[in-house]
Amino acid sequence: MDNRLTSVSCTTLLNGTPMPLALLSGTGEVVASNPAWDECVGPPGPLLDRVHEDDRGELTAQIKAARAGAGSVSATARVVDARGKALPLRWTLWRADDTGLWAAVKPDREAWETQARVLVDVFQTMDAVIWACDQAGTLRVSDGNGLAHFGIKPGQIVGMNMRDLYGEGSQVLELCRRVLAGETVRTDTVADGVHWIVHYAPRRGEDGEIDGVQTFGINLADHVTLAAQAELLRTCIDSMPIIIWAFDKDGICMVAQGGALAQVGAIERNGIGKHMLELCGDADDVREAFQRALSGEIAHAEQRRHDRIWRTRFVPQKDVLGTIIGVGAISEDVTQQRRVEQQLREQLRLTQDQQESIARLSSPIIEVWQDVLIVPLIGAVDADRASMVMDSLLASVVERQASFAILDLTGIDSVDTTTAQHLIKIVNGLTLLGCRSVVTGIRPPVAQTMVGLGFDLSQVCTLRSLKEALRWCMREARRG
Repeated sequence: MDNRLTSVSCTTLLNGTPMPLALLSGTGEVVASNPAWDECVGPPGPLLDRVHEDDRGELTAQIKAARAGAGSVSATARVVDARGKALPLRWTLWRADDTGLWAAVKPDREAWETQARVLVDVFQTMDAVIWACDQAGTLRVSDGNGLAHFGIKPGQIVGMNMRDLYGEGSQVLELCRRVLAGETVRTDTVADGVHWIVHYAPRRGEDGEIDGVQTFGINLADHVTLAAQAELLRTCIDSMPIIIWAFDKDGICMVAQGGALAQVGAIERNGIGKHMLELCGDADDVREAFQRALSGEIAHAEQRRHDRIWRTRFVPQKDVLGTIIGVGAISEDVTQQRRVEQQLREQLRLTQDQQESIARLSSPIIEVWQDVLIVPLIGAVDADRASMVMDSLLASVVERQASFAILDLTGIDSVDTTTAQHLIKIVNGLTLLGCRSVVTGIRPPVAQTMVGLGFDLSQVCTLRSLKEALRWCMREARRG
């Protein structure tokens, strides 16, 4: 033994104090200790090897301070036991002589109490249950809000035996036997319509030996509902001709799901780990859409792959703080849709061409005499038709250097305000080109309507028939 212990006072101090006490050498090694120290910290030997690595620097600094000072110093450092459990301790260090130190420790009750308060506060807000029993099966602890599902109050069944509660041969008793043998067990249990996840673990005494069972159970009803909903969505997605992707910020695929995976040469999970460009197509518009999604926008891209046209919608993915952590995408085969759209466009264009042809046939521009054009109007004159007649007539007037244009209204049975306004615009357009206009064939109902609407046609030459209009044009031409 170290010669420091030859003193009766040192020996008496070590053996007489109930607190954990040890004598440290100048290098910080434990050279002697009492039983309380051995139980709390460990037998003599290198001290810092037993201290938690995050606390070694602080304790080393306090050892140096105690060696250099005249009084005692205090520190907080955790000691790691053989099972890897960290025990918070309060340390008191003071000089024994020129090189040695006395060290005393006690549990850091403040740290334990703070941790316990946090755990209790959290536990009281959870739909959970804890219970513990000894080796004989007698309940020592029964607490938690989840007991209400069974009609039990906290502490109500403490003192009862597990065999009386569950019956010999029950699954719970079998689990307890396994735990008492040293096993840790996790189970899924449905009781009274509530889904529980229960953790069984051995409870050990101060000597480290198993002396009972302790459990923690939490109600996962909401989680089960979410899981069922997720499975339903998964089934629906697998039956639809789409693909759901999820990519991280580097473009690496983390989720690949959908009934159309096989169409792009992938199966479920086969796309996970691949790059976005390999799965969605290596094209400039795909790259641009992905970058726009990373910047917070929703973007689209289309590309042809395997003789099919794919449309992908990129959406930014954010965490709970709103930070963009990746990109989600939905790909769908729009080949048939694009074909239908192309067919509709072609049919629409054909219909428009036919309508224009019919309109031209219903309002042909005929040169009936030198410098004289005639336009017979048949049917309704709407804005589109009036615009087409005006464009064609004005172009023909300029092309043929016509001096007269006859608008024959014999084929019009009725007019409204809009039709009359269109006729006035056609006449005004002809006047601006220096072409004199003549309106013929106004039928009595049309004349009554135009008078009733208050249209002034005093500046327009109107004649009863096309025959009179031709005579008038030839007469005016000779005068000119």
